[in-house]
Amino acid sequence: MVELTAAAVFGVYAIASALVLQLVNTEVRTPYMDEQFHIRQAQWYCMGAFNKWDPKLTTPPGLYIVSLAVRTMGACTLDRLRAVNCVLGCILFWTVYALIRQNTRPFRAAIKALTLCMLPTSFFFAHVYYTDIASLLCVLLAQLLSVHKRHVWAGVVGGAGVWMRQTNVVWVALVGGAAVERWMRENGVVSGGLVQSVGQLVQWMKSPRRWREAVWVAVPYAFVVMAFGVFVRVNGGIVLGDKSNHQAGVHVPQMFYFYAPVLSTAVGLALTLVMAVGVNRFTVEHPFLLGDNRHYTFYIWKNLFRSCWWARYLYIPGYVSCMLGVHAALWRAPALWHIMWLVCTAAVLVPSPLLELRYFTN
Repeated sequence: MVELTAAAVFGVYAIASALVLQLVNTEVRTPYMDEQFHIRQAQWYCMGAFNKWDPKLTTPPGLYIVSLAVRTMGACTLDRLRAVNCVLGCILFWTVYALIRQNTRPFRAAIKALTLCMLPTSFFFAHVYYTDIASLLCVLLAQLLSVHKRHVWAGVVGGAGVWMRQTNVVWVALVGGAAVERWMRENGVVSGGLVQSVGQLVQWMKSPRRWREAVWVAVPYAFVVMAFGVFVRVNGGIVLGDKSNHQAGVHVPQMFYFYAPVLSTAVGLALTLVMAVGVNRFTVEHPFLLGDNRHYTFYIWKNLFRSCWWARYLYIPGYVSCMLGVHAALWRAPALWHIMWLVCTAAVLVPSPLLELRYFTN
């Protein structure tokens, strides 16, 4: 039974979301920015034209397939397609709540879920027709199912997440790795800190009979990752459609930008030096960054990072403090999970040449 306090907090979110959606539909009567591509593609699908594909789109058709439900209400109009993400945002609230509720009291869990779901980098996209909310929902729902040991369903939902956005394959790998790590702790395979856990893991792997069960836990997630590998081979790369403007690279400062909006605490000299090298050698200025002044990142980059040659170095102490703060907040997490999370985050962000704040939520 849903606790009344959680239901009341959800009511606040649902009302706020409905009001924002109404405001967006009233003030923005035409597709906003990249909506023009997503809306057009969804409407083709609604008309049954599944063989048509907009070459400007780079993500799979998962959201457009989900949006076929709109056809039961009539035409796939702009307002109705935006409402799809509004509904998915409500489901996202309960998914986040269920994840937090495992070790937190109902009201506090609901408040945390409300806070997370109303982060600007995610809440905004619950009211326009982008893939972000559906993508994030699939990843978190897969994690929830995995925590409850529904690994096959977690793999299925994670696979659906890859159909929303290709980089979700990294998070499927993290969910699977975390599931195996939990199984190991529950069965006494690993315990203690990182060094001790690695030693125990090496000893455990010397006996194949002992790790067969762990392999079965990993199979649903491994299947998704391998299937994605086949897709990359057949497709000739990760990106669909507009490959020329979405080339993978080495954009190390993406990790620094990611930490900045999350948290802030102490500053370390060693990390400052490392980041200075990263900023100097691996900063990427994508053509799209200054090509459209409707993006917040256009003004951030133009006024804060491009004001003078040394401006981008001024923010390094902030990056360091935020990095330390984030990892301090995660100190209770198992060491192996912590490392897997860091590697997966880097795997998603570093190859992307384009700075987009919404990438930091998923």
